[in-house]
Amino acid sequence: MRTIILRTSIAALIALGLVWSCKSGNSADTDADYLPQDVLQSCTLTPEQFATWFDKGKVSENGFVNAANSLTFGFKSNCDFYKWSEQMFLWMTSPADDFGIGKRVIESPVFYTVSPEDSLGHRTFIQHRKGLLLSAVTGLEKSIGIDSEEGQATGDALMAKDGSMVYYITMVNDVYAQFLTAVKDGKMSGRTFPTTQSVLDSIVAYAKTNNVTLPDATALAMEIKTSWVDVAKLKDADSYIQIDALVPTYDKTATKWTITGQRKARLALLGMHVVGSVAGHPEMVWSTFEHKAVSPNLSYTYVDKENKVKTVKGDIKGDWVLNSKPQDTVNINVSHMKFKGNAVYATFEGAPEGNTVSPSNSTRTKPWGVADSGVPNPRNATPAIANSEVISINNSIMSMLAGNDLRKNYMFIGSTWTEKGAAPNGRSYAATDAAPGVAVGSSQLANTTMETYIQNGTGYNKQGSCFLCHSSFNRKVPQLSPDTISHVFSDLKPLTIVVGGKTVKLK
Repeated sequence: MRTIILRTSIAALIALGLVWSCKSGNSADTDADYLPQDVLQSCTLTPEQFATWFDKGKVSENGFVNAANSLTFGFKSNCDFYKWSEQMFLWMTSPADDFGIGKRVIESPVFYTVSPEDSLGHRTFIQHRKGLLLSAVTGLEKSIGIDSEEGQATGDALMAKDGSMVYYITMVNDVYAQFLTAVKDGKMSGRTFPTTQSVLDSIVAYAKTNNVTLPDATALAMEIKTSWVDVAKLKDADSYIQIDALVPTYDKTATKWTITGQRKARLALLGMHVVGSVAGHPEMVWSTFEHKAVSPNLSYTYVDKENKVKTVKGDIKGDWVLNSKPQDTVNINVSHMKFKGNAVYATFEGAPEGNTVSPSNSTRTKPWGVADSGVPNPRNATPAIANSEVISINNSIMSMLAGNDLRKNYMFIGSTWTEKGAAPNGRSYAATDAAPGVAVGSSQLANTTMETYIQNGTGYNKQGSCFLCHSSFNRKVPQLSPDTISHVFSDLKPLTIVVGGKTVKLK
């Protein structure tokens, strides 16, 4: 049996959504299910359980989903982490109509944009409010007032096949912001991110002293990174979650684009890292999602309902945002651009000969966050079993989202964490490396819009997880301190607070 992952024509499937059991793609010569429908149902939700996620206890099209309760998080299997991740994604992309028609929770005052570093290496919280345009950037500029994240951790810039830059915005929630401010105000120790009721009580009490109420406090501390592309040339743009934002304008040459200012643009969400602390896991749970049309997959295996291992061949056809030649599975994930200061440039060591500022062909080399061989984590003996759990929860959620819910168009790729919340050591689990602190779950997790060039191929890489960078791996004793887990914690300046009836800024 050959199964091919497809991208669906939204016009053919009623404007906004994908019917996941349908067999129609946005390429005329593709004809197969988007995800294997015969996968072993090893990670699922019942309709009754799913309904409890919704604000009114009933599933509704594009309806509001409550945040997962991270305080009561209970770990019995990998699936518990996957369900938490799915609910958090659905919550953050839920409509926040009281904030503005068409707005989402991530655009509401519950979240803050994190600015890039200023000349002194400081970052600031920018609280979302009505009338505020979020700012997104390719990873370029820190001096002309564009408030956004810097882009990919490797220093690479990314471009869609239509020539549009990919932009990034990092955000944190109000619990994270109040926790950080309390720590830097000397009111809390801040040895780890919050995971217990007593610590959350302290954060809530501190927020109240600043006349702030935390409406979703049991979400605990959340940090997300999002990737976006201009909708102007995007096919099936109505299948994407969209925002209005400020993006850079450029003075362009073939080998260098220099920022000249800003413009307003309509952006489409490509991908999202969902990161949060939960009970027993101060290292945080690291999860990622991508729109179904972002990039093709290489081949992978899964287990079907009869416990047979099946192989899904790589996508060599279809219409993809980040890949114009899916049939070429060799010349993939090659960086065409770096960024520095206020410019994207194509001339750098290791660049292809005659390189220009241009799109490259991006491919997801580990489709569901594990290597193609070996033991991916303590609870999955093979990659096929691990992949089946992630595919299964995708199918379960998508089959129960109502009507043309936009969120049907986003895939859950996987989640990673450490056993018993041990301080991450920067390595990924292997049969020969089960030391405390290794990444488990989707232990080779990456997002093709954010870790495009460090996916490490299809095979196992001992430093192939999120925790390579989000840890103190270079120290003899791994740590759980927030400034080692989060890249922005130590750089962020605290929120303004009220002291003696006056608003002041902490130093």
